[in-house]
Amino acid sequence: MERLLLTIQGRRLDPNLEDRVLWKETKDGIFSVKSLYCALVLRSVVQFPNSIIWSPYVPTKVGFFAWEASWGMVLTLDQLKKWGWTLANRCFLYCAEEKFIDHILIHCTKARVLWELLFTIFGVIWVFSYSVKDTLLGWLGINMGKKHSKVWKATPLCLFWAILKERNRIAFKNEELSIHRLKNSFVGNLWFWTKLIVDERPLPLISFFDWLGSS
Repeated sequence: MERLLLTIQGRRLDPNLEDRVLWKETKDGIFSVKSLYCALVLRSVVQFPNSIIWSPYVPTKVGFFAWEASWGMVLTLDQLKKWGWTLANRCFLYCAEEKFIDHILIHCTKARVLWELLFTIFGVIWVFSYSVKDTLLGWLGINMGKKHSKVWKATPLCLFWAILKERNRIAFKNEELSIHRLKNSFVGNLWFWTKLIVDERPLPLISFFDWLGSS
């Protein structure tokens, strides 16, 4: 109540106008989920890779998956066990122990194959962080130039999505892509999502990756 009184103190009320609600976080006073999210982020002391996760060049469902992964909230086997499910905790990607989502997306053998391919394409030497969130925060520290940077920001989410789909394919369909086909799936998605960044007209796949490797 005290805060309300301080807010209206010194303001003149027009009896001819109807009362209405104004959202203070936008210029037009209209509420939006985006403005609420931005307001919460600005007030948070915790660093979070917002600009990578909510990239306009990545499908929304992929952004939401990356958001969940960054907070460690993906429903992997370890999470289900915490809720009381009795399950064998293993990694479907190479049949060893599956501890958490950070392991699946960053440290798993199949994931590392795609990471090595990604860094080769961009000509980058990388030291892996422990978690998904720290990896994405570190991603922002690499300067790739204006256009290359937009593609660079989309690549980790594209890789996460390729690994998730491969894991689900093995877990639910008992099917597995060869390493060659997994690489093709990853680079094909990256090209499809980001090809319009390069120029006014999209580049063919081979020309696109030649462009990525250029300085």
